[in-house]
Amino acid sequence: MKALSFYTALIALLVLRSAPAADALPSSEPPTFNKHIAPLVFEHCASCHRPGEVAPFSLLTFSDVKKRAGQIAQLTTSRLMPPWKSVEGHGRFIGERRLSQDQIDMLARWVSQGSVEGDSRDLPPAPKFNDSWALGQPDIVLTMPEPYPVPADGPDVYRNFILNLEIPAGKYIKALEYRPSNRRVVHHALFASDASGKARKDDEADPLPGFQGSLNIPGRLFPGSMSAWAPGREARPLPDNISMPWKNGTDLILQLHLHPSGKPEVEQSTIGFFLTDERPRRSMVDVMLLDNKIDIPPGEAAFRTRDEFSVPVEMEVLALFPHMHLIGRDFRITAVPPTGEPFDLIWINDWDFNWQSLYQCEPSVRLPAGTKVVLEALHDNSAANIRNPQNPPRRVTFGEETSNEMTAALVQLVPVQEADLTRMTDANKRRIVSAIKATAKK
Repeated sequence: MKALSFYTALIALLVLRSAPAADALPSSEPPTFNKHIAPLVFEHCASCHRPGEVAPFSLLTFSDVKKRAGQIAQLTTSRLMPPWKSVEGHGRFIGERRLSQDQIDMLARWVSQGSVEGDSRDLPPAPKFNDSWALGQPDIVLTMPEPYPVPADGPDVYRNFILNLEIPAGKYIKALEYRPSNRRVVHHALFASDASGKARKDDEADPLPGFQGSLNIPGRLFPGSMSAWAPGREARPLPDNISMPWKNGTDLILQLHLHPSGKPEVEQSTIGFFLTDERPRRSMVDVMLLDNKIDIPPGEAAFRTRDEFSVPVEMEVLALFPHMHLIGRDFRITAVPPTGEPFDLIWINDWDFNWQSLYQCEPSVRLPAGTKVVLEALHDNSAANIRNPQNPPRRVTFGEETSNEMTAALVQLVPVQEADLTRMTDANKRRIVSAIKATAKK
């Protein structure tokens, strides 16, 4: 696997959450840290930039921020920060991490005018953080049986861990809250279920805790908000009328993307589960878009990939999980209804392998029956692509390894009318069977 690049390390210097637009300052009033910058940093940076969190340094004091001021201004002005990749106006999502132009301009002005501290009376209180469970006390708490050793350096690690989850009869899963033990090394986490037993066999065959993983997590990804965790992301229950049944004996898979911190570390994650008596009254359907016809010659700057599916009944899109590898450049999912204009569900025009995310629609997006959902992507295998790990470029083909390439997306849907579920699942099965047959003929 590829270690975090210097480019990505720069991005990781500042993780900012979304915020309402700041009032534009009059040009005659120079911004100061205590009055203008501290409130911004405390509200949107400090949750990750504080001791014990994933960010590599703290941003809780004037001294902390001033020494990084030039980098902060540069990365926010270029919109490399915050690390939120979807293009504004092409889909709306929960927890969008964007700064307004006024906020970006104010940061740049503060730096260009000397990073003045200002009147101490203007400094707001430093933020206080609650390290307890955000959703209250979980009904079930699971912890990895053994800590996993993370080496001091080397490539990033993808590792799958098996946990035993037993749910009382008559109960359903409504929410999941993840807590890493060492936020310095956990880049993100995914959660899936496996009823086949294969993942457990893979775990037993590996002498270390867990077994080697990739971004293609074994089993079935958890629904909606329970499928993934990343720094700064808040735990949320599933939408109304949706809960997750659990068959005891099924294996819970926790997949961690771990990156070395420069010294030996360990990680022993904990997961809290919140249960409900309410059985699901709406069902989710996962549709995978995938183009495996990838064979990119060296120097090809705009290799196109594509896949599509149509919904036979009226559906709602709850979430999207885009996926490409290192030389992915542009990723777009478009809905083409039978009447009316096409519209984007998501567009990422500056793909970065190191900042992948589940995008939860806010609100859910209605798709009329007959709507075609189209995935189109570009891959750049030229020397001009700064993210291309090969110089000079080499041929890149489809595959699961990071050095291969993929175009894929998981689209999580629910039928508007529960009675239409079978029609949707049958259509999805036919599509999968057709794709398997087409691949077998090659």
